[in-house]
Amino acid sequence: MKNIFKAIIITIFFTSCVQIKTSDTSTTSSKDVDEVEVLIQNIFDDIWSDHQADAISKYHTDDFLLLEHGEVWTNDTIANWCKMAAKRDNGSKRVNNFERISAKQDGNKIWLAYHNYATITKDSTERNLSWLESVVAVKKDSIWKLELMHSTRNTKN
Repeated sequence: MKNIFKAIIITIFFTSCVQIKTSDTSTTSSKDVDEVEVLIQNIFDDIWSDHQADAISKYHTDDFLLLEHGEVWTNDTIANWCKMAAKRDNGSKRVNNFERISAKQDGNKIWLAYHNYATITKDSTERNLSWLESVVAVKKDSIWKLELMHSTRNTKN
């Protein structure tokens, strides 16, 4: 009798969970989140590591905003930064990696929070930096682009 009672309780519990999950209108597709994570990796590789200003329109919406440690940056601000960074390139190499905190999707919008870690190497000197970041990505014509990024440097580095 105890086993039947436990089975009923477990069934009720799982049925409740399924009902709650299916009544939630915002679902997170693993495939879409994976695509946005690839987008973020590409942005950091192409724009922030390789200073490719021409990649901005490929990855950002026209009205993209970056809230960078208390400053507001637009695509133009980032393009100017890329040009200046390319001029002062001192042979250093930047490698970025990410650790997801949370992701939520509502249709063609994804909100993603993550830790961003960068290792900057020049000659034999290595410097590690980190940021706490979040993005809003939008999908238009089957392509994900960033609409907003918020970035705060980790001051413990």
